[in-house]
Amino acid sequence: MAENKEMPIDKNELVGQSVAMRDVRRLIEIAAPKKTTVLIQGATGTGKELVARSIHRQSKRKGDFVSINCSAIPAELLESELFGYEKGAFTGAEKMRAGRFEMASGGTLFLDEIGDMPLPLQAKLLRAIETKHIQRVGGGKDIPVDLRLVCATHQNIEADI
Repeated sequence: MAENKEMPIDKNELVGQSVAMRDVRRLIEIAAPKKTTVLIQGATGTGKELVARSIHRQSKRKGDFVSINCSAIPAELLESELFGYEKGAFTGAEKMRAGRFEMASGGTLFLDEIGDMPLPLQAKLLRAIETKHIQRVGGGKDIPVDLRLVCATHQNIEADI
């Protein structure tokens, strides 16, 4: 679900005083004001979403933090969750629905477990990142989006490549 950026910043959200945690906080401070896409890698349960939320909170983005777990949604539904759909695009599409890209415009879109996303959908995601436009499922109109993309995975993406 979408979360309002105006919620108070919790400086203690990332707890711990180890060298590793201090390094994580320093990297967040470096990445947060930039416009670049961020990939967070780490084992399941290590707090990747907390890092993503912290990047969003410390950024200059005014919009919402919108999160989606790419491994929790069946592949055949993930495209419509990300990009939305037009009325009549498929059986049951009784009205237009905005996707997570549109919901996050002006803010941050967090794609959790992006390494689990099906390859054909990765190509559509790349196009959206490059052009900063999306098309809803069943639509033909380009919709501009202005968002910060933060992704996370437990997989070793470089080894997979």
